[in-house]
Amino acid sequence: MKRTAAAVSLLTAAALTCVAGCSGTPAPATPGATASPARQQTPAQRLTGLMVTAADLGPGHSVREFDPTEGKSVFARSEREITGNACTPLAAMAHQLPLGRPQASLSRLVATREAPGTRVYVTLAIYDKGMAVTAMDALLADAVQGCSLGFTVRARGTGERYDPFVPEDTPAVGDEALAYRGVVTPEGGTPRPVRTTVVRHGDVIAVCTAVGGARIASPTVLTPVIEAQDAKLR
Repeated sequence: MKRTAAAVSLLTAAALTCVAGCSGTPAPATPGATASPARQQTPAQRLTGLMVTAADLGPGHSVREFDPTEGKSVFARSEREITGNACTPLAAMAHQLPLGRPQASLSRLVATREAPGTRVYVTLAIYDKGMAVTAMDALLADAVQGCSLGFTVRARGTGERYDPFVPEDTPAVGDEALAYRGVVTPEGGTPRPVRTTVVRHGDVIAVCTAVGGARIASPTVLTPVIEAQDAKLR
């Protein structure tokens, strides 16, 4: 496991200009000139290009848009709505909410014929320089270490019990990665197994989570998604 286990372009373009009547020799670049706004990407646009697609996953998979903050029944619309203790980052990711405060985030729902009862979610988040490392180390890794005995959180008037959360072997992907599994029981609801792998590439964090289904115990449900998403982030 990479280092969290111990504790979790823009293209710039230069424009060459020529004043009227010049002999064909480019004029010197204007000091302080920047790339054309039309060629710059916002953080959200960059994530759209980095997100895994059905074409990346191959036959038997589908990918559709997913917004974790939509719907009256959502547990929480941001990590800040979740209260409890230092374990709240784990609860946030169980609901496809990004760690900390990224510049932008994007989620997708992946379905596969291999495990029709299992939902696989992919959430990408892009951070200010250095803040993805903080999210992995200070938030996630510490939470996984300290929450293995289970915990309870609340948000928007309801609660959830997480019991237990156990670290797992981490795949050889990204600059650092962390994997764990557990069981989530909504207040008054049915327990559902959760399996998550979190991968950091530079200032982008990818969270791949499998929820529910009889085959949730098999890591092969997540592996194709993790590998395809990792390839897009390299």
